[in-house]
Amino acid sequence: MKKAIGIVLLFYGGIVCALPEFIALQERAQGQSLTGSHQLNDSLYSNPAASAFTAIYSLEGIYMLPKTFAVSVLDTKTGAIGGGLGYFRILNNEQEPLQGAKLALCGRLSSYMAIGIGAKLLWGPGVGGEHRNLKDLDAGLLANLGAFQLGLTTRNLFGGDLLLEQEREWAFGGRFGYNQMLFLSASAISRWTQFKPYQYGIGAEYVTPYYIAVKGGFRIQPDAHRSFWSLGASLSAQKVALHYVFEIPNQEGENKEHTLGLTLMF
Repeated sequence: MKKAIGIVLLFYGGIVCALPEFIALQERAQGQSLTGSHQLNDSLYSNPAASAFTAIYSLEGIYMLPKTFAVSVLDTKTGAIGGGLGYFRILNNEQEPLQGAKLALCGRLSSYMAIGIGAKLLWGPGVGGEHRNLKDLDAGLLANLGAFQLGLTTRNLFGGDLLLEQEREWAFGGRFGYNQMLFLSASAISRWTQFKPYQYGIGAEYVTPYYIAVKGGFRIQPDAHRSFWSLGASLSAQKVALHYVFEIPNQEGENKEHTLGLTLMF
């Protein structure tokens, strides 16, 4: 069966563009390198355990030009078990958009270890234009070691859907912070069928004393000969943060991505 699907993917590859990939805002700004990092609403799409060491209620909206948007809510403040809910919609060159919903729960196993699980629902055109839908689960761990964090995520535990370009995969990453001002991160993503990672990502963030954070990253998919640079900035007040991310592909024929975001924190 998998061989037959692989043949279908190869056949359609020449006439149908690859499905768009939804990458949350902070991950996009930092080279998709935040698997092993504290996160807020991005944890829904990155590592469902990544928000367990926060205590916040946040609402976030993301708009990626020209026609992609996402909204999410995160609550790790009102109980020992934190939760998040998100929705995204991608309209690329298809008449029908690709849509998805995520629900995640997370909690601390100890003062330095957290676990999370996320349910996902995707629906829309698959490779070749056929309507598909997917129900699956993600799971994650995050170790909080002070200046260091380490994270592990398993995606699509039930196998995913190749026609939606969703495979069972895992990601591992870490982040180091210096003086709550400079942060460096790295991650690798592999498919379960091949231990060698198909993507590597690195990122950096500098938080200035003037409520501005500057971010950058690089991610590369060696076997697919694809790579991307990214730059971003956030302006944060006490309860509000504004974000902008610019991602630049290194291959011809792919568009530069501009992403805007707004986060409200309570």
